Amino acid sequence: MALSVCVRRLSSLPGHGERQVQLSFRGFTQKTRKIRCGPEAIFGELFRWPHYGKLVMGEMLSIKVYNCTKVFSNRLLGTLVLSLQHLMTSGRLILREALVDRNQRVTGIYIELDLRYQPPDGSAGTWVEEDFVYQMKDSSELIICNPGFEEVEAAEAPRASELDRKAAALGRKLAKGLETDEEEEEEDFYDVSEMEVSGIVFSPVKRYPWRALLSWALGWKVPACGGILHPLAFCFCRMSETFSLQLPQTGTVGDLLIPRARGHYLPGFPLLPLVGACSGPRRRRNLLTQVVFLCSRSRLCSTWDLFATPTPQSFQVGINIIEAQKLVGVNINPFVVVKVGEEKRHTATQKSTNCPFYNEYFLFEFHEPRDILFQRLIEISVFHSKKVPFLGTCIGTFKMDIVTVYSQPDHRFFQKWAVISDPTDTRAGVKGFVKCNISVTARGDVVGSLPTSSSSWAEDIERNLLLPKRVPAERPWARVCIKLYRAEGLPSMSAGIMGGFSKIIGEKKVFIDPYVQVSFCGQQGETSVETNTTEPEWNEQISFIEMFPPLARKIKVQVLDDANVGDVAIATHYIDLQQISDPGRNGFNPMFGPAWVNLYGSPQNSALRDIHKELNEGMGEGIFYRGRILMAITVEIFSSPSVAERKLGDKTKGALSKLKLKKKSKKSKEKAKELSHLQGEEEAEGSQEAEQPGEVIVEVEELHPLPENALGRKEEFLLFAAFFEATMMDSSLSSKPVSFEVSIGNYGKAEEVVTKVGRKVEKGEVKEEKQPLLDPGSDGELDVEVLAPASAALNKSVTKSQRPEPMEYDRSYSCLPMMHEKPCVYVWSYWENHTWRLCISNWIVKLAERLEQGLDDVEKLVRRSKAKAEERLREVLEEFVAGCRQYSLSAERKTMAHPNNLDRCRMKYLMRNIILHAKQGLRVRRRLTRANIKEKVKETRRVLAKLRFMAKEPQCTLPDVLVWMLSNNRRVAYARVPAQDILYSVVEEEKGKDCAKIQTVLMKVPGLHTGEIFAKLEIYMWLGVTKYAKNCLAELPEEFKYLSESGQEIAQLSAYSPPSRLSRDDFSYFQLRAHLYQARGILPADDNGLSDPFARVVFSTHCQTTRILEETLSPMWNELLLFDQLIIDGKKEELKTDTPIIIINLFSHNKFGSPEFLGQAFAVPQVKLVDEPYTKPALQFFDFYKGTKAVGELIATFELIELDYSGYLEPSVPEDVEPKEPNYLGDPHARRFIIPEGIRPVLKEFRIEILFWGLRDLKRVNLFEVDQPQVIIECAGKKVESEVIMAYKENPNFTEVVKYMDVELPEQVYLHPPLSIFVVEKRAFGRTVLVGTHVVSDVMKFSPRELEEEPEDVPKAWKVSSQRLPSQTVVNIGPAAGDPGPSIHPLSLVKAPLKKITINKLVKKDDEYEEEKPELEELDWWSKYYESLKEPYNQTRSDEEDAENDDLNDADGGNLHASSIDMEAEDEAVIEAEPARPKRKLITTLQIYNSELENEFDNFEDWLCIFPLHRGKANEDEDGNEDEHFVGKYKGSFYVYPTEEAGTEPKVSQGVPRNRPIKVLVRVYIIKATNLSPADPNGKADPYVVVTVGQQQKDTKERYIPKQLNPVFGEVVELTVSFPMESELTVAIFDHDLLGSDDLIGETKIDLENRFYSKHRANCGVASQYDINGYNMWRDAFKPTQILDSLCKKNLLPAAEYRWEEVKVNNKIFKVPPEAFPEEASVRNKRGVADENWSVDDEHKALYVLQHWEEMPGYGYKLVPEHVEIRSLYNPENPGLVQGSLHMWIDMFPNDVPIPLPVNIKPRLPVRLH
Repeated sequence: MALSVCVRRLSSLPGHGERQVQLSFRGFTQKTRKIRCGPEAIFGELFRWPHYGKLVMGEMLSIKVYNCTKVFSNRLLGTLVLSLQHLMTSGRLILREALVDRNQRVTGIYIELDLRYQPPDGSAGTWVEEDFVYQMKDSSELIICNPGFEEVEAAEAPRASELDRKAAALGRKLAKGLETDEEEEEEDFYDVSEMEVSGIVFSPVKRYPWRALLSWALGWKVPACGGILHPLAFCFCRMSETFSLQLPQTGTVGDLLIPRARGHYLPGFPLLPLVGACSGPRRRRNLLTQVVFLCSRSRLCSTWDLFATPTPQSFQVGINIIEAQKLVGVNINPFVVVKVGEEKRHTATQKSTNCPFYNEYFLFEFHEPRDILFQRLIEISVFHSKKVPFLGTCIGTFKMDIVTVYSQPDHRFFQKWAVISDPTDTRAGVKGFVKCNISVTARGDVVGSLPTSSSSWAEDIERNLLLPKRVPAERPWARVCIKLYRAEGLPSMSAGIMGGFSKIIGEKKVFIDPYVQVSFCGQQGETSVETNTTEPEWNEQISFIEMFPPLARKIKVQVLDDANVGDVAIATHYIDLQQISDPGRNGFNPMFGPAWVNLYGSPQNSALRDIHKELNEGMGEGIFYRGRILMAITVEIFSSPSVAERKLGDKTKGALSKLKLKKKSKKSKEKAKELSHLQGEEEAEGSQEAEQPGEVIVEVEELHPLPENALGRKEEFLLFAAFFEATMMDSSLSSKPVSFEVSIGNYGKAEEVVTKVGRKVEKGEVKEEKQPLLDPGSDGELDVEVLAPASAALNKSVTKSQRPEPMEYDRSYSCLPMMHEKPCVYVWSYWENHTWRLCISNWIVKLAERLEQGLDDVEKLVRRSKAKAEERLREVLEEFVAGCRQYSLSAERKTMAHPNNLDRCRMKYLMRNIILHAKQGLRVRRRLTRANIKEKVKETRRVLAKLRFMAKEPQCTLPDVLVWMLSNNRRVAYARVPAQDILYSVVEEEKGKDCAKIQTVLMKVPGLHTGEIFAKLEIYMWLGVTKYAKNCLAELPEEFKYLSESGQEIAQLSAYSPPSRLSRDDFSYFQLRAHLYQARGILPADDNGLSDPFARVVFSTHCQTTRILEETLSPMWNELLLFDQLIIDGKKEELKTDTPIIIINLFSHNKFGSPEFLGQAFAVPQVKLVDEPYTKPALQFFDFYKGTKAVGELIATFELIELDYSGYLEPSVPEDVEPKEPNYLGDPHARRFIIPEGIRPVLKEFRIEILFWGLRDLKRVNLFEVDQPQVIIECAGKKVESEVIMAYKENPNFTEVVKYMDVELPEQVYLHPPLSIFVVEKRAFGRTVLVGTHVVSDVMKFSPRELEEEPEDVPKAWKVSSQRLPSQTVVNIGPAAGDPGPSIHPLSLVKAPLKKITINKLVKKDDEYEEEKPELEELDWWSKYYESLKEPYNQTRSDEEDAENDDLNDADGGNLHASSIDMEAEDEAVIEAEPARPKRKLITTLQIYNSELENEFDNFEDWLCIFPLHRGKANEDEDGNEDEHFVGKYKGSFYVYPTEEAGTEPKVSQGVPRNRPIKVLVRVYIIKATNLSPADPNGKADPYVVVTVGQQQKDTKERYIPKQLNPVFGEVVELTVSFPMESELTVAIFDHDLLGSDDLIGETKIDLENRFYSKHRANCGVASQYDINGYNMWRDAFKPTQILDSLCKKNLLPAAEYRWEEVKVNNKIFKVPPEAFPEEASVRNKRGVADENWSVDDEHKALYVLQHWEEMPGYGYKLVPEHVEIRSLYNPENPGLVQGSLHMWIDMFPNDVPIPLPVNIKPRLPVRLH
């Protein structure tokens, strides 16, 4: 028997009568006997069908139930169509299923069936009882019962519950770590299309949380408790976890998932079992978390169908609502509601005020892909509270999308005023202002600290509006109209639940009912629905009212299919307003089209079972063309609201739009006709004056259709592609035949074509309706039976399938054999010819590509000392400027066919900007010096980014070309090639960059983001209008013969007979030499934090591997891989420019299991042809990438040498190549070669001195604390071990400080291999345990400077000063502050824009304007602090304005054309006016650092470096969270220099303090904290400070500050610490709670030891003025003269000489300006009085020298000034996200010096006013 079906019973039948069941399978029908009965019929009959071959995928069993009468024909009660797919795999199914009636509605009738299937060859096996886990009494136990479907019979009940328990246990086993959450329902996840869990094959379908699914499918609300979901139906599998399931060897476990609605079971869901078939252990796979929702089909597919979404990231959106002002209303009680995306929070209500103060902080956390988050809106609304709480009337709102905030500097707006306006009353103007801070941070973003503005009462609201730069303060209302004309080529969808069965029941095809939904700025409008078509014509316009410019960037256009049970997205397109507008002075408003927009999405056509549904909803890159839509956008800006009465026409229009607003209506043509003439009149009137509507509503109106050829006639395009190579294919494809499909739009898709008779068909064009032959609704497989379309008989879009073969040498990949014959495909398609748009875009792309290549070169050169990076950058900029000039000359002559408004505006915009960028390029080139090359490269990168943005053509009319790899007629991988890249143009510059070139295309698996490549293609593509088709083969090498489909050679090529295959017999042979020297900084793959790396080099069809080096993160292979006798396609002369790429894959060897992928690098070889002289290549750096993350670098070089074929024998290496035969590496039998001399770096003996200082913060290892650690330093195979620290807890420092080793290292310092630091612990019985490792990749840092670069002839700084200051006599580097500047040059006033000259140069200030001097008694430390806060605030203000004016001056004026580039080139530098002479400040200031002090002074690593130690694997956490692997810190340093320079004294320990314990007094001054994360439910916190060092802890708990997120502490904490045991200080802010423990808000950690010992003198900052008493009393233990003396002693310099107004130190003279002295001193000097105050004057002079110590030639460095540092607070629970900032500083004094009094920083008390 093959198939047997037992019909058990029917239940819930209507009425009485004779019932009969008919079963049909493979055309044979069998009937039951007729039973006369009431609501229940018990048949118990068995039917068998003998087999004719195996069951095939997609076979159906059809069951019909009839009511029989003798008189009339039998009445059909219901049908059930079953897919037998599960039966094939499981062997047996027991079902109770509802029938459906003729209209596909679910009836209440249920049928119970028992199906069995035994395949002919026994592939599903027979059931053997002994194989089962537990003894069975009968086979019915196999069914995991669903209690919901049982009539509970007493006997069965216990067994059911027992089985339930077992199933539950099984479910638990599967669901290890199962966490489902009701809240997660809304999210959709991609899922795995086939998972094997040690042999159990699950074929899950889309993960739908079932309640959401039901409410979606049936439009019902499903109660949370409803539904019984068997535990087994939730199979959650943890990533990479292998577990075995105790299940029958060949059997099945069936489980039924029955959802429930309102407590009733839902009929009509196919009840299908969850299938598992065990067959021994398999390779472990990465399993993605998912819920299995069972749908009617599932199919085996390859392991590569692991689909994944765009990576989610952690984001925080912080919004601080400070206050509101000028709110409109009388006696209002305002509160503010903040809404981000879907989340809402609100402030407290303030009573009876129009300017409420809130200062409330809201934090919204998101974990989702960047693109999705960035489109969310932030809405800030003000409500007036009524008596009923939270039911307020809205005063007004403000909207902005998140991306606008994120693109601000520092990703935030700080203390800006949001303008509140009322959307229901647009004419009312501004309704008030809300002052707020908004910040968006992604995990891992570096957050600059907040500017602390001086918030004065007279703060100017108008100048501080919450708007991006250059957005005007007054934003008028505007109408944004999106016009939707028509669409074509949409896919036909099978919608709804029963769609899958529609074909079987005989309905031929399902067309869709499309409509368009447009969302913009939180508003949404919809067109009407066109029924049953894939070529809808809407001719409607949706208009939104929004302020202009809008603060949302994207307009979302989504085409949906209107269905009874929930509309399905067909495709989504986002239009970026930035690309279709220009905000500059001569810019233009957003405008678009009319133009076609191409839509992309998933390859599925049925909505229910589509795993790529997200692609249709606009998440991720679409992988299939889904039609196109003709649309336009216009923006009309309203002037001030007019008072004119609205006209009659307006009223009808209003009525129409209201009607449309209710819901997208089915369009009635008559109504449209009636209204159309009205509309015509209206449009005529409306054109005279635009009237501002009174409120924000979305209107939908009719439009006149566009004339037939408005966009020009369609032209015929030819797309030709030849496949040269398909390699690096995943080995999972090994046995199945592979072919490729190339399509553009719907042309070339391998599908059945349903031609729908429609409009007149143009030349050669067939209006195609496409629909796959097979129902593709399997479990998300992209399998479409591949058939060539009948009508497009000319098109050949699919290559002939071939079986892959393993690659040569290393067989880990496979490739397709294409050596002699290259398959070709060609597709004709019809599009409007707007290629000129893409041509212009291509020109700019080429400019950008060249510039980028040049910049990459420069960056590589910068890494090497002595390389001429600066000259290369000059060349790059010259080439760029020349390119711009060429563009501007040719663009003036460019003609456009059928341009629209956007085209005309864009043309001018591009022209203007290209010239602007050329000028910037010239400016960079002019100011370029050797010293500033890095920042000039950065500046040029910014120009490059702007170019890239300009090159994106928003109206790209040609769809992208999709290349699909089909394996076994199933879509497995794809590549999407933009049409513009392969577009042909007669002008070389306008051609696509890959047109008619053999390009490398990397194929991806849909949705995977791990960055692994599924296959690599070398493919030649050409796309162009058919009239140029003869050029499509022009670029191919001559030796190819063109063969037709039948294999004959084509002599005469015509446009309509492109070749089907290219063939060649004579080859040019090449040899590839891959010199792999070493890799560094690679990911650790093993648990010990190391890897066993080897590299696979893939080139053409060959793949070779290096040897495996064990346990290292910087493998030094020093190996040459020789690929001999390679055949390379393409013209020889073009090989130089378009060289095929080499892919280097890095793996870590696993003793068990497959190697682990660590990253991928791409390289281009140096080509040497036979007739060229040979030069040895130099080693280069290549970056490894894993996904988008850089994961290490490779030092290697590759050469491709053409072999000499002239000797009639084997092809041989040309004579001049050195060496002809490489030498062996080690054992000759291993056949490994060493890198030849001349390429291999020349080695020289270097000495590495190592300073061992100590270890800190070591974490436990294997639960034991570390007590006896030791450090091992390894470099280039040599090791040095430190002593073992005997008791780490008592003294973590080393006693023997310096050791050294001599190693052979390359002469070039930049090639030095990394140093590895291993920390191990000695345990009992001589065991050593690895604690952690660190790899120092930049060893250059530790070598003396002269090794790296030769000094330039003249020091740069001296050159500058000599140009600037002709009058200067003293040798003083940099302009002397005391020198009176030259008078203002008259020319500078003309040339420099006026803003460059400050007012006080033109107007002499009179004395009465001078600030009055404050009384000394009134001043305290806070005066100094507030005075200092003003400085950076004013500074940033003026900087911003300067930058803005600069840009405006550039962009201004319309005279930008090619000649202006030349003018700029001749223009010389402007002479800048000298600043006025500074005066001594009335109130002393201190330095405020906006971040940690360590950032300013290089982490205080001037003699002692801190190396973090890590252990364990690198995880793939995208956010780069390394904290879990951090195990401690090693402190030490290195010094690398040639051994011949070695003396007796070690150089590394010069100037190093004695390594002994020392006691130090530490004073921590905590001023205030800002922007703390709220810790209490009221959105506030009650903060206090806790300071911890070692075992000591002090807090201010009893002085906590209630309900404050910006507390002012004014606390000084004193601690005595002893180095080195207590060297890390933690300052934490806790939230005080009355009940329960206090919560940590955030903390910051400070390394005191490095600060204390640093040469920058960080123990006590140098004040800006020396005062003996008062608020600025000198607070250091030593006076300035003493500090200067000790500095001179330390540097072995003679003591300083103090002279009249100058100080001489060594050979340097410091001129002390008058303002360095207090006024009394200068008055004294005038009188000539010399008294005992001389000594005080010396202190002022010494202080001046200390402040300028970095100017000291040879010995100078900056000393830490008196300062306040602003440190970011972090919380370990939210790693990487800033929780607030802390303003503080630290003073430290050794115990053996007299300790000065602490500074009083207690907060000022409020003064009582009488």
